[in-house]
Amino acid sequence: MMTSRGRYAGILAAVLVLASAVVRAQETPPDAKVVFLDNRQGVVDGSTTYDPATRTCGGGKDRVFTELAKAADALADADVLFVREGVYSRESSDGLISVHGSRVDYWTGALAVRASGTPERRKRVSAYCGETVVIQAKPGVSHYNPDPDDTTFRNSSHFYPRPAISIGGSWVDVSGFKTFGQVVISGHDVTLEGCDLGGGGPHMNQGQVVALNSNRPGGVYNVVIRNNRIHHSSWGESRANAAALMCYNASFIVENNEFADNHGADVRIKDTGGQQGRDVVIRFNFFGRSSLAGGGNVGTGGLNQDKQIDRILIHHNVFFEKAVGASTDGDPPGDPPARGMFVFNNTFVNCRVDAGGWTNARIHLHNNLSYHTRPNQHYYDVQAKTWDRLDADHNLFFSTAGDTAWRNLYRDRASDLAGWQRHATRDTASVFRDPGFVRPDGSRPEDFKRRGAPGTLRDVEGSPHGPVCGAYVTGNEVIGLVPQPPVKPAR
Repeated sequence: MMTSRGRYAGILAAVLVLASAVVRAQETPPDAKVVFLDNRQGVVDGSTTYDPATRTCGGGKDRVFTELAKAADALADADVLFVREGVYSRESSDGLISVHGSRVDYWTGALAVRASGTPERRKRVSAYCGETVVIQAKPGVSHYNPDPDDTTFRNSSHFYPRPAISIGGSWVDVSGFKTFGQVVISGHDVTLEGCDLGGGGPHMNQGQVVALNSNRPGGVYNVVIRNNRIHHSSWGESRANAAALMCYNASFIVENNEFADNHGADVRIKDTGGQQGRDVVIRFNFFGRSSLAGGGNVGTGGLNQDKQIDRILIHHNVFFEKAVGASTDGDPPGDPPARGMFVFNNTFVNCRVDAGGWTNARIHLHNNLSYHTRPNQHYYDVQAKTWDRLDADHNLFFSTAGDTAWRNLYRDRASDLAGWQRHATRDTASVFRDPGFVRPDGSRPEDFKRRGAPGTLRDVEGSPHGPVCGAYVTGNEVIGLVPQPPVKPAR
C-alpha cells in the first residue's frame, strides 16, 4: 500500500514533468517561419523586405505588418510572431461604446491569437528581444482606474468591453507583453509568461485581468500562467466574486507570479466543470498586499461549483497581508472534490485569516507557516460542520500580538494551540514557535526566508511533506518572479 509520503511525491512528480515539458515546448525551432509586427513610422505594411536590425523595409528578407489583426492572422502560416517595441491597440474603437449592448465583444482582443500549433510545433507570440511592447484594450489609454469601486463603466479607464489579448488557439506560447486590459484564454495547451498584466475588464462582469473560459468540450486545460506581474483588477460583481485570475471550465498551473493591488481575489477557482482527472496547481507565487478594496483581498479562493477537478494543489507560496490567504469561500452543498484541496508549505504573513471559508470541501493543511504581529488575526476561520472534511496537522504558528485565535462556525474557539487541539482534535503535531525570518518586518518574499543553513531546520515530525514548515524548505526556492533572458530568434 502506498504511503502518504509516496502519494504526495507522486503528485508533485507528475506536475513537475508537465511543467518541464511546457518549457521544452517553448523553444523556437531553428527553422521556424517568423513574421514581425512593427508600427514604427516608415515600416511598410505587408513588406517582405523587413530588416529586424534596422527596423526598416527594403534591405531585409522578413515579412512585417503594422496592424495587430493582420499580424495575428499571418500566424496561421508562420511559427513565430515577434512584436517590436511600441504601443499597440485595435485599429478602431468600434464596440467600445456600449457595455451592455449587442456590439460588445468579450472574447476578441486587440491582439487576437486564433492560430493553433501542434504538440510538436507550437505557435509563439512574443515581444522581440526584451523590448517594451504595450497592448491596449482601449485606444490611447495606458493608465489604471484610480477608483476600483466604480461600477458605472464611464470613469473606469481599464474596465473594457474587449480584452487586450485573446488566445483562442491551442499549443500557443505568449510572452513579454505589458497590457492595459484583460487577457482571455479560451484555448488549451497555452503558456502565458513574462508579462506585466494590468487592468481588468467586464468579462462576465467580474473584472478579471486574466480569464480562463471556454465553451469547447473539455474546457481550458494544460494552461500555464508563469512569471507574470498580475495587478489592478477592477470592480466585479462584488469584492467576494471578482478576481484578478478567474477560471471557468478550466484546469491550469499558476507559478512564480507576483500578484498585487487587486480588487477581489488574486486567483479564484470558480468553476472546474469538465476537468475530471485534471489538477489545478498554484505554487511559488508571491501574493502581495493590495492598496485596493480597503487594503485587503483574498489570495486564493474558489467556489468550485462543479467539483470535477481531481486535486487543487496550493504550495510554496507566500501570502502577505491578505484579508484571507487561502480559502474556498464556501462550497455549495453536494459532494466535495474527489481528493480535495491540498494547502501545504505556504507562508502566511499578517493575513487577517490565513486559511478558511469552506463549508463542504475536503481541505488538507500541512507544513504551513503562519506569522502574525498584529491584533485581531486568525489562523483559521473554519466553517466545517463535520471534522472529517478538515485534515490539518504539522503546521507552525506564531504571533507577537498575543490575541491571535482559531475560529470555527462563526466563533473564536481557541486563543492558543493547546485550546485549538482540544476543540478540533486537529493540529496535534503542529507547533507554536518563532520561525526566525531573515527580515520579519519585510515586505518581499525573500524577507521570509528563515535563518540557519538550508536543510537544517526541523519543525515537525511525521509529516508527509517533511520536517520543515513554510514556503522556503531548502532556502533556495524562488518565490515570485524569476529573471528571464529576452526571447531572440533562433537564427
